[in-house]
Order: sequence, then structure tokens, then C-alpha cells
Amino acid sequence: MSNARPGWYDAGTPGRVRWWDGAQWTAHEAPVPASGAQPAAPPSTAAQPADAHPVAAQVATAQTAAAPQEQAVAQPGWYPTRAGELRWWDGRVWTGSRVRDGRPGIDWATIEQPTLPWVAGTIFLALAAMQTVSGIAFGGVSIMPVLWLVLSGLWFAMAIQTTLVRRIPAPTGTPEAPAVVRPLPGEADGPGAGWYAISRQAGRWWTGTRWADYVTSRFGVRPTFHAAQALLTLRIVAFAIAALAVFVLVAGIVVLAVAGGETVRTAIGWVLVIGAVVFAGLTALVLAMARTQTRLLLLPTDPPAGVPTADGARPA
Repeated sequence: MSNARPGWYDAGTPGRVRWWDGAQWTAHEAPVPASGAQPAAPPSTAAQPADAHPVAAQVATAQTAAAPQEQAVAQPGWYPTRAGELRWWDGRVWTGSRVRDGRPGIDWATIEQPTLPWVAGTIFLALAAMQTVSGIAFGGVSIMPVLWLVLSGLWFAMAIQTTLVRRIPAPTGTPEAPAVVRPLPGEADGPGAGWYAISRQAGRWWTGTRWADYVTSRFGVRPTFHAAQALLTLRIVAFAIAALAVFVLVAGIVVLAVAGGETVRTAIGWVLVIGAVVFAGLTALVLAMARTQTRLLLLPTDPPAGVPTADGARPA
């Protein structure tokens, strides 16, 4: 393909063609045109001569009525964000996946939705303030406000990190292809290449000979070379929450045991016990997420079954 002219070519996905820009495959796909018809060229591609030899019909003229916002959106890929660092752009926003000084990794604090950590941090900060005021008012001493404050700080750290990453200016130009991670497949694809469903909401790219380290979901295209690190982090979080649940439960039982019928201390003891139950529920939730992420992040062991789809979603 290195010498082929820009145009629509068969990229191995049955019923679909992909745009070759003259140097590499792009993210633009279209259905195989009917007899006598031609799919429009991608918005950012100028008209090309029709003397090349694509499998599907090549476009003779570009579509001039394309929306301006479509022209400005960069395709998913690795783009430089600072000296010595490439970061993954999913086509909409920056993600936590990056290649820094030649080493792939993922930000510990960058998450999908920045609103969640802001809300969680505020809730834990409010809990710390309420327990501090309660302790001062009733003369009780507890380390729980310190724990709530620590949790609040962790959530706010994630919120700040995610917000800073999202505010990096959108990329321009074409993405780079670092050798340390395999980029989204293109010219190396073979027959049968495409997105195959691995769950009802996600798909993984099959090159025709192997599974690639990229999945697609409602959040866009994501690299998964960091799978081991991400799964370890989830398990550590689950262990930390479980340990906190045990500590809070023991503290609640102790407070109830020494309350002696005092209303305030009894109430505090039950609040701690209920808090321990909540933390136990969070532990179960994180463990369930870890199980789901294991299926999503780790490479399948068997080749795909069925036919590829445009976005990898499994039919309902």
C-alpha cells in the first residue's frame, strides 16, 4: 500500500472500505458503494485523480459541504503533548494513556469522567467537616475526620489531574506511531481484520492474525497495553476499601460497647457500623469492576467468531 494513491480500499472488513491518505490508513470508513455510486471523500481530503487502482471506487471530488467541526477533529492516535511524551487522543478527549521517555504507562489519577471525583471529594470533605464539628460540640475524639479528609484529598487529586489532562489543547496534524506500542492497525491488516465484539458494549481490533492492544467502547478507542497495571491498581483499591471497612466496623463496635446508653455515642457507633456496610458494598463494586475490566483489558486467547462490525458492539 505504500505506493498507492489516496482512495477507498478494502481493508479486510466485509462490506466496508477504508480511506488510504497516500501514506497511512485513516479512521474513516464507509460502506462498499453500490454499482455506479461512490462514497464521499473524508472532509479533510482534497480531490484526487481517478487513475489509481483502489478496490472500491476512488473519489473524484471532495465533499465541500462538510461540517466545520468535523474538519477540526483529529483522528485517534498518539500525539506529542510535551517534550518526551506522547499521549493517546481518542478522537474526542485526551486520555490517561501515555508513552513517556519511550516507556508506556497510564496516569494513576486520570479517569474517564472528571465530574465524579469533584463530587466525591466534596462529599468526603463535608463528612470530615461534620464529624469535626460534632466532635468539638460533644467532646468526642475520633480519627474519622482525618480519614474522610484523606479520601477527599485523593478524589480532589484525581479531579485536578483529569481536568488538567482534558484542558491540553486538541492535537493537530497526524498521529505518531511509537515503536514501543503497536499503533491502531492499518497497513499490516489482513483478511478478516476489523472490530469484533468482546462484550455488549465493547469491541477489540483483530488484525487478521492477532488481537491488537486497542478496544472501542462508548468512551472511544483506547489502548490496553497497561492492562496489568490497571488491574493491579483496581485490586489495591479494593483491598484498601475493604481494610477501611473493617477498621470502621471495629471502631463502631467499640463505640457501641462503651456508649453505656449515652445517646450521642450510641448514634456515632451506629453511624460507623452503617459506614462499614457502605464500604463493604464499595469493595464488592470495585471487585466486580475488576472482573469486568479483566475481560475488557486482557487479550482474548481465541480468535474472533462471527463477522466484524463498524464499532465492535455486539448486536442486541
